[in-house]
Amino acid sequence: VAAAAAGVAAGAFGYNRENYMFDAEMRWERFASSREYANQQAEQYRGDIRNLAALTIKKNTLWAVSATLCMALNVALYCAGRLGLHGPSPPAWIMGLWLTNNAASFGFMAVTTFLALHASFRASAASVHLLTRKTRVPVPTLKQLDQARTFASEFEQQSVSDMFRVPYLSNSGAPKTDEAVYDSNFDGEASAGRRSRRSSSAPPERSKCSSWVRTEFEVDRAGSVVPSELPADAAPEHFRLYAAVQKEFYQHDIYARVGIFLGFTHYFQSLCFYGLGHINIELRAFWVAYACTFVLAVLLALILRFDIVPPQGGRKQLLPKCEFLGPLAILPAAVG
Repeated sequence: VAAAAAGVAAGAFGYNRENYMFDAEMRWERFASSREYANQQAEQYRGDIRNLAALTIKKNTLWAVSATLCMALNVALYCAGRLGLHGPSPPAWIMGLWLTNNAASFGFMAVTTFLALHASFRASAASVHLLTRKTRVPVPTLKQLDQARTFASEFEQQSVSDMFRVPYLSNSGAPKTDEAVYDSNFDGEASAGRRSRRSSSAPPERSKCSSWVRTEFEVDRAGSVVPSELPADAAPEHFRLYAAVQKEFYQHDIYARVGIFLGFTHYFQSLCFYGLGHINIELRAFWVAYACTFVLAVLLALILRFDIVPPQGGRKQLLPKCEFLGPLAILPAAVG
């Protein structure tokens, strides 16, 4: 009888120790997999920040380059000093219209260059700040690695009942499925007669749980992230962080777009007056001057049509379609 009991005890001891080593290996694999998924998620978040910043950086860089080239064209038009170098000077009123629109275009393009460069540089700095300070890859610390690993000698520190647990006759306390939910003890003070539920991540009852299973649940619970009070449909944290830093440059981004729009409208309008004065004085080709001016006026009207969005939601506009008075001003200039 003693020999049989010793044989059963030795078999149970070996069986439980093998389970302990298997659980320890699975525990490390689970930790490594979760960290791998967390790193991939962090890289996705970092990519989101790079893409959001690149949207502002590339867009404003193109605006700054376009504004600079337009300023060079404004200066080139100013080099002659007046319209028609090989003939009599055109009327002063058309000279004034051309010079005023050209100067306005130069001024708006200069402001656009400043605003666009500020927005581009600020968005780049915000991206670097978030990538280096806030949105980092969750590299595990040495303490977390020590908590995740298990020494084989730690089996000697388990309770005797767990070392010699007879399989199938006593419950180890391990959940049978990932969706297992266990009823917690009745709590009269907190629930006032209602029985609460416990999630699958909660450890089973202490009396039914093996010591190493209970330890694993305790370590997981201690290393988990504290649940946030934000609603479930709230934006991820890196989006909210970028929205916060975006307040430092979104005004410059918006007004850079407005500035380049006004700069190009004044530039094309100045080209209309330039064509009327220069072609008529130099070539005496009236129909050519009118044709070129008509093409530029249509282009200016299309820019106004595409860039100015009418108010939505039934709101009334104070002076509807007043922006088209600019292209229409070219008609009396052509007649004059």
